[in-house]
Amino acid sequence: MPPARAAGPSDGGSRRTARGDGGRGRRGRAPAKRDGGPGPQGPADMQDGGSGRGAARGRSAGRRDGTYQRKQGRSARIYFFLAGGLGLVIVVVLLAVLVMGGGEKPPAGKAAGAAMGPVAESGLSPSSYSSSASTGAYAKIEQRSADPAPLTAGEAFPDEKLAVPDAGAELSLKGKRLDGDCAAAVWGSGVGDELRRGSCTQAVRGVYADGDHALTVAVFNLAGKENADRLVGRLESGGGFVRPLPAGEPLDRFGQGFSMARGLAVGHYAVVAWAQRLDGKGDVQDEALLSLLIEGGKAPGPLGRAARAS
Repeated sequence: MPPARAAGPSDGGSRRTARGDGGRGRRGRAPAKRDGGPGPQGPADMQDGGSGRGAARGRSAGRRDGTYQRKQGRSARIYFFLAGGLGLVIVVVLLAVLVMGGGEKPPAGKAAGAAMGPVAESGLSPSSYSSSASTGAYAKIEQRSADPAPLTAGEAFPDEKLAVPDAGAELSLKGKRLDGDCAAAVWGSGVGDELRRGSCTQAVRGVYADGDHALTVAVFNLAGKENADRLVGRLESGGGFVRPLPAGEPLDRFGQGFSMARGLAVGHYAVVAWAQRLDGKGDVQDEALLSLLIEGGKAPGPLGRAARAS
């Protein structure tokens, strides 16, 4: 039997096979895995084609996710901070408006521009009525904005006695009342509408009497001279008038029988004086009643304000 030959290069023997199976030759390198499987460098380092770029991209994506979440957190905090700041600004502005009042201050117990209540549908009226518009003597108090302090009942009716020499009478103050709702002092929807139009904020009424005569005086606090002029003119057309203060005998007969009234605009105030003999007698020539109207029209509150403003 012929002897065995050693394998040579042409045999394709074990040397070539060894080099192809893991030798160090250039042509014998093992190809990198392209399906994400483990390669020569190990599973963790050779994902995504064996180059390690997949892991890097994973780490980069993780960093981007974290950065996005941190940005989202910062954006949310900024949003809530700005929203809270805006809310605080709104509250401060509202408080400033309330404190400053926007100009004219309302009377105690009544907000400026507050709606009037319902007006009585019927009531008593005088037998005779006349009126006068405001004059230049009251120019300094033509607007309530120039005379914003509310009237008081004591300012409107400071004296307990009212002397009327031409009538030979001295009347005593029997009652006074201040209403923040002007509707309480009148009857008639037309009169009520005029008070609303004039932004009436106060009605002050007082009643004087002796054994023979009675006098009711009402003062209305309106927005301006033009409103006072319209109100005293409106009372002349009928369909509404001032309501006398409730009182016992003999004043409970006030408005029954003959009576006279006069309305005067004094700047932004409307003053209405209403006089009567308690026996219900008299006529338009009654000097005593005319004298009572003159004295009743000298309303201390509005006249005192006009004098102080001059």
